[in-house]
Amino acid sequence: MSQPPSKRRRTELSLADKVKLIKDAESTRLTRQQLGQKYGIGKTTATDIIRKKAEYLRQYEENANGSRQRFKTTSKFEEINDLTWTWFQQARAKNIPISGPMLQEKALSFAASLGVEDFKASNGWLESWKSRHAVKAFKVSGESADVDLSVVEDFKNRVEEMCAGYSPENIFNADETGVFYRALPDRTLATKADECKGGKVSKERLTVLFTCSMTGEKLKPFVVGKSAKPRCFKNVDMNTIPVYWNANKKAWMTSDLFNLYIRELNTQMRRQRRKILLFLDNATCHPHINLSNVTLKFFPANTTSVLQPLDQGAIRAFKARYRKRLLRSVLAKIDDASNASEVAKSVNVLDAVYWISGAWRETKKKRLESVFAKVASGSILMNPMSAKKQKMKANSEHSSRK
Repeated sequence: MSQPPSKRRRTELSLADKVKLIKDAESTRLTRQQLGQKYGIGKTTATDIIRKKAEYLRQYEENANGSRQRFKTTSKFEEINDLTWTWFQQARAKNIPISGPMLQEKALSFAASLGVEDFKASNGWLESWKSRHAVKAFKVSGESADVDLSVVEDFKNRVEEMCAGYSPENIFNADETGVFYRALPDRTLATKADECKGGKVSKERLTVLFTCSMTGEKLKPFVVGKSAKPRCFKNVDMNTIPVYWNANKKAWMTSDLFNLYIRELNTQMRRQRRKILLFLDNATCHPHINLSNVTLKFFPANTTSVLQPLDQGAIRAFKARYRKRLLRSVLAKIDDASNASEVAKSVNVLDAVYWISGAWRETKKKRLESVFAKVASGSILMNPMSAKKQKMKANSEHSSRK
């Protein structure tokens, strides 16, 4: 007599195993039957797990112990997740680019409105949320020249002589950067079926000149726009805005504008009875002029990517803070806007001026000290007086050995 077929032993997968199965289903070509065989379950059970993908991923995120098999099916964060998803769909329907930080900020605002105090909108929450809704980052349809290291080394060897007589608080660096003050993110989170179309990317820019010292002293930014008195400046006392404002047709720095700034800086230093050394890149808009209280020194051509202190992360940190302010403004306006262009146009130059000032003000003193140190790599620029002291110490030790 033939033996009756044995019943398959019931296997109950842990939540962690269910999530692994879901990941395998997404990343491999295994059939439902093959997945069932791999995890010791039936084809129907494997299919059911994949069908409930969103629920299991949410549970996995919300429960620290993934080996547990039974979980509550509701969460105090569920409403935040649902509200964020609804808002995300509405924003993408308007072709407004949505970045991860924007999504986290919006989720935090939902949490605050619901009175949920322990919601963090962490990167882990974001990744789980994106996975649950099949959301990925898509591109919406730094420059570095070759550096001659021998030129860099030669310049560093001459820095001691250049800095002779100047203490660190009187050694400065100045550098310009362009700020596309209305630009929305050029990458967006989207579902696979979503067309990644955006409005016309805003190329409206401001040029900002930053000046800081080795010890972290920050001077007021010099901002160049296209209009001497933009419409949004109406009824605004220009002496009260937190930047030096000037303009030309292309919002670029010119030699005339730089000359105006540097002479004003010279007057400021004369009033303070200070004499400073100012390092600059050798751009055509930086004229070589002699001043009473500001001495200009220029980096060799094609070396600013390694010698310019402000290029070593300070300007990048400033732009991150500026964009955070911009994105907060965008978030407040997305719900009432009909498309991405409308959101971008709602940002005006006066907004940008205050965001530039705030972002620069929040750039930490330690950050500015560190960028000078990064350029110097522990050499003379870190402390221009130290090289002379080291040489004297070495001579003294040599004499004592004699």
